[in-house]
Amino acid sequence: MQARFIRSLLVFCIGITLAINSSAQHAHRIYVEPDGWSIGTNIGITDLWGNVGTKSIMDHYTNSHYTDKICFMGGLFGRYSIHPSLSIRLMLNFGTLYATDKWNEDGAKKTGLAEGNDYIQRYLRAQDAKSNIFEGSFLFEYSFFRSNPEGKSARKRGQPFIGAGVGIFHFTPYSTVGKDGPWVRTHDLHLEGQGWDGAEYPKQYSLWQPCIPLALGWRWDIGKHLNLGIEYMYRYTFCKYLDGVSGKYVDQKAFYSHMPADKAAIAASVADKEQYYNNQLANPAGNLRGNGGNESYSTITITFFYKVLSRNREWWHL
Repeated sequence: MQARFIRSLLVFCIGITLAINSSAQHAHRIYVEPDGWSIGTNIGITDLWGNVGTKSIMDHYTNSHYTDKICFMGGLFGRYSIHPSLSIRLMLNFGTLYATDKWNEDGAKKTGLAEGNDYIQRYLRAQDAKSNIFEGSFLFEYSFFRSNPEGKSARKRGQPFIGAGVGIFHFTPYSTVGKDGPWVRTHDLHLEGQGWDGAEYPKQYSLWQPCIPLALGWRWDIGKHLNLGIEYMYRYTFCKYLDGVSGKYVDQKAFYSHMPADKAAIAASVADKEQYYNNQLANPAGNLRGNGGNESYSTITITFFYKVLSRNREWWHL
């Protein structure tokens, strides 16, 4: 489904580019956009920033396994320009997030498995995570060089911009069973006892969550109507379980006292993978499985949008 969705977006982008280029060759170029609507699309790679994976940003992008499983997000948006420097954007996106403790393998090998540092602790934990994300967001965009539409900088095709807003997303978290097992949904497996009775267990989390998107990018005007851009967008969330890992291990017997035996067996083999990878006993209840804290995700995307000009002349000259 995701591959079909991405292919459709690429066909849409190529179609817009071909159609606009044919008509824009002889068109008068307006590089300071008038007020009005634009419709667009975006597609790019995703990054999950949670408990699973590396601790540092540098390790996240430079480890030798990062490119083993690149995931993507794409969608459509409507944009309204209030002023050449200020716009609002409504977005709908769909994609997948991914992280694995295997990204710490390089660091663990450098330090030696006998040392109890962060690389080794994460690598031996052997967790992996995947989440399907559907999000909607509302952003304000600000192009600071176009605050004065009459200025020289405002007329340049290329413009930096920043953005901020609010959003809501639905996620479906997955992890693998045991060692190299199939991917299974983890929300109903209560991997850390979420939702069970007892003060020692955390509350169950909702699959619908708010987020705060923050954007930074650069875009270029191509002719009168078409715009091409590149954008980094970071979403701060208020959820601790995007990757299904947050707090402490529970006693594996607790899975069997709260769930049917077949489901409990799956939950136990997902919650604690160290015993399968490292020939160890199961972690006792109370051992740290994650370090808590709210998690986040980000995208690096290419954007295209088509300007539906509402006026033939720049409004500030009327």
